[in-house]
Amino acid sequence: MARVFVAETGLGFGQWRERLRMQAALPFLAEGLPIEAVARRVGYASASSFTAAFHRVVGVTPRQYFPR
Repeated sequence: MARVFVAETGLGFGQWRERLRMQAALPFLAEGLPIEAVARRVGYASASSFTAAFHRVVGVTPRQYFPR
């Protein structure tokens, strides 16, 4: 099943799930919600783990992506 998932999506399940979480986070960040609240809403235990994942996937931190 894992091979089929990679063949169909080009990503491992973990990578796909991480990208999906980041996509779900973007509207919350655009609304100006605190990073900690966004992190919890998309399934991260802390703002720092969310920020690290966001940077890994998007290439910049959430604050750089949505400067205030």
